[in-house]
Amino acid sequence: MTAPTGQGRTVRVHEVPGSGVVSIQVWLRGGARAEWIPGQASITGRMMVEGTHSRDWRKISTDAEELGMALDSFGGFEVMGVSVEALANDWRVALEWALESAREPSFPSDRCALLVRQNQAEIQALGDQPEIRTAWRFLDQLYRPHPRCRPVQGTSRGLARISRQRCAELHSRSLAAGLIVSVAGEIDEDEVRRLVDDLIEATGSEAATAADPHPPKGMDLERQEVPLPAAEQAHLLAGHLTIARNHPDFPALQLLAVVLGAGSGLSGRLPLRVREQEGLAYSVETGTSAGAGLDVGRLFVHIGTSPELLERAELCVREELARLVDEGPQEAEVEEARSYLLGREPFRRETPHQLAELSAAAELYGLPIDDAEWTADRWRSVGAAEIAAAVRRHIRPDDLRITVGTPRVDRR
Repeated sequence: MTAPTGQGRTVRVHEVPGSGVVSIQVWLRGGARAEWIPGQASITGRMMVEGTHSRDWRKISTDAEELGMALDSFGGFEVMGVSVEALANDWRVALEWALESAREPSFPSDRCALLVRQNQAEIQALGDQPEIRTAWRFLDQLYRPHPRCRPVQGTSRGLARISRQRCAELHSRSLAAGLIVSVAGEIDEDEVRRLVDDLIEATGSEAATAADPHPPKGMDLERQEVPLPAAEQAHLLAGHLTIARNHPDFPALQLLAVVLGAGSGLSGRLPLRVREQEGLAYSVETGTSAGAGLDVGRLFVHIGTSPELLERAELCVREELARLVDEGPQEAEVEEARSYLLGREPFRRETPHQLAELSAAAELYGLPIDDAEWTADRWRSVGAAEIAAAVRRHIRPDDLRITVGTPRVDRR
């Protein structure tokens, strides 16, 4: 259930009798898509449990440990937030602490500097992985200048500019855009809402609107090559931008993704062609709306293979996508994809933590994705003809962007 609780905030509550636990999500709209320095949202989000106006990070950690709570914060692409997992009897304290951390962080300079160093180390470690280095260049090729073109952790140059003041500025702007409070577990729904009302007095002011980033344009480059260390396999990434999360064709593209091979990764058209028939790679990763949310997602195909097989692998991808546009999917493929998604869905709703995250996301996107029947009905209502029409609208084999990571030749 959902209900507004004054200007600029919404509370969504799911009672889960007998669970014995409570999961709380407090999200601030904005995230990396609203930052003006790469890495600003990541550091700002992580700083929310590093000290508040009434407790420092040591006190926060000790208090949580004494009650067996898991208290964490994060800075993601679309939101920053605080997450708390606690025993059901401690839900009031857990909710108070979650709101305190989300609304009143103090941003101590020493902790900010520590987290910046951690993000810099993470960026360096990730960049040492060939498939990730190639994927970052692929995102830049598709999305530049949109924030999706870079890692959510930031860039080395951007992180060097982050300070406690920069974090405080982004937090203040994000807080003004409104809170999403999502609680799931063994709780009383009305009591949760009353406590939130008590903890956050309505100010009567309108919530600010989070500014949208510049739309993605991509690089004026159909193909690019990324040098990789010698003795590594090559990586092929092919795709283009598609649709956002709230597009009417989204369920059709979800089914299409499974038809192409997004299920187990070992079945579907592309794995069948590339792995089973051609023997070019062990597995193929694919998606049709990867990363779709408030901003558009992307069609992508990722194949790791030997450098000498790259040309053949790319040809397979182009031919299969072209065949899909020309012929559409078969009814049997669609039914298999539908069965896969319907069978997987209950496992995404098993725990209070999963329900709290789904409910918060439902509020963020303005879609009832936390309603299992609504989600299932969307897949049941789409047939092969509807998917074929969506394919013609959104899959463009002649407009593919290609990023190839190729190992350097060792000439010793």
